[in-house]
Amino acid sequence: MCSKKKAIISLIMIMLLWATLPLAAQVGRGRARLRGNVEDEAGNPLKGVKITAVHKEYGTKFETESDNKGNWTIAGLGSGVFEITVEIDGYVPNSISLSVSQFSANNLPSIVTLKKIRPAQTGGTLSGLEDETSLSTFEEGNSLFSEKKYAEAAAKFEEFLALNPKVHQVEINLADCCREMGEYEKALSTYGGLLDSIMAEKGTLEGDETAARALAGIGQTHMKAGDMEKAGEYLHQAMAAMPNDEALAFDIGKIYYTQQQPEKAIEYFKKAAELKPDWPPPHRQLGYAYMNREEYQAALDSFKKFIEVAPDDPLIPTIKDLLPTLEELIKE
Repeated sequence: MCSKKKAIISLIMIMLLWATLPLAAQVGRGRARLRGNVEDEAGNPLKGVKITAVHKEYGTKFETESDNKGNWTIAGLGSGVFEITVEIDGYVPNSISLSVSQFSANNLPSIVTLKKIRPAQTGGTLSGLEDETSLSTFEEGNSLFSEKKYAEAAAKFEEFLALNPKVHQVEINLADCCREMGEYEKALSTYGGLLDSIMAEKGTLEGDETAARALAGIGQTHMKAGDMEKAGEYLHQAMAAMPNDEALAFDIGKIYYTQQQPEKAIEYFKKAAELKPDWPPPHRQLGYAYMNREEYQAALDSFKKFIEVAPDDPLIPTIKDLLPTLEELIKE
């Protein structure tokens, strides 16, 4: 029992603490392994996702791709903090920071959920618009976006807006194109201009779905640009405007989790789970967050719920391996 307790506490500490050993001679290389899983918002594994791990102190880079079960492994890492970037076409990229130790046989796995880019965030149609030429232009823009022809899609959305300047929600589609092309300043300016228009018309952003999508777009743009603090700020605002969006709550929880703030991560993972109880990712992430806080009963309950709602998830064996140790820790 004692050895098991030490093992689980060791794993928890790996997630909580920054590794600070001065291994300059190894410049970020060593014998540690890091593994993880990539999935979409429905909990389905994603294959062929590019994973890049960069040692924050030395800049040493490692790359791999996820397999058909969404799993990936990188070996030969030294101790320290690695910035893990996860990206694949059609999904919003994500980044997390993880502590790695050469002195642990089991660095805890990371689970990353990628959010699919939705070109038609306002829905596939524009209610109340009867101009066939405009509708055709809008649909062409959506189709081009789906084909990742972002510059051509942007041109179509600009053409549409020239004819229909008051149909503000299409500005989100235009801003999405700019974001995906890496034109972050233009994307932020377009999202911001939309918010200004809504504010001028309504005097508030609260309860406005288009405003919430714009705020979320700003957050996603900052996330893609690597500014997690700004990303969190705007995702919080989006959540305030649209408080019943479980995906927004989950994204905010992930940002707190990567910033080593498990108590705040728990708050938002719980909210996501409450909004959509049968969605697996929040339950799994709650388990890990509770483990960080040594709240073993809550971790056990969350993992059991994850197993219940996602019995075929490829991470189930890993989660099940943790349950006996958690049960013994609870008995003490």
